[in-house]
Amino acid sequence: MRALLWVLLLGSPALAQLCDQPFAPARPGWEWQYRVTGERPGAYSIHKTSITESSFVQVRQSASGKEETTYRCTPEGIAPVDFGTQGGGRVEAGAQPVSYDLKVVKVTGVAVPDYDRWAVGGSWKLVLEVQGSGQQGPLRFNISGTLETTYRVVAQETVTTPAGRFVAYRLQTTFATRLRAQAGPLSLPFNFESQGTSWYAENVGLVKSIQKTREGENITELVALRKGG
Repeated sequence: MRALLWVLLLGSPALAQLCDQPFAPARPGWEWQYRVTGERPGAYSIHKTSITESSFVQVRQSASGKEETTYRCTPEGIAPVDFGTQGGGRVEAGAQPVSYDLKVVKVTGVAVPDYDRWAVGGSWKLVLEVQGSGQQGPLRFNISGTLETTYRVVAQETVTTPAGRFVAYRLQTTFATRLRAQAGPLSLPFNFESQGTSWYAENVGLVKSIQKTREGENITELVALRKGG
């Protein structure tokens, strides 16, 4: 019994730290505040709650409302396991907008890897296999496919945001959408890619990102990190 207790005591800190990664801290009371400039300007904050040894909930608060996403923590890193309140949406497509509702059915890889992977030249990938439904006017259809994000660490450099100066790793990201809509005998592919750059600082997390899409460019910057609790 004493030996078992000793093993549990030794193991507990390591397990607790799975969700509290240096480049994606999960601390009660911490709040990250960001501003967005560019094609879709705005502001939002992020905090993490329901933190356990193997998961946490990330809460994103903006003027449009609150979005919650659950993340899984493993020795390999951190990955989302659902869209939370972000799975549904609406896309303008000509005269009739498209509404959709997607669910994650399988997760491969991680969004934030363990500490040892953070080095110039390092890379990793996150693949979300999704299924759901959509509607455009009277037409209803099923949706299936993958959302794949590839991350590559290209440099370590100093970056400045309204929150201060940070020594950060610069990541190049590629986001690839490979979806197919099926309505009876009709099958239509929805494939596109977007590129991005992001900077992550140790013991802070994301401090800046630049996302490029067909509509334009959005720049996200850390304004403040509140360490309450």
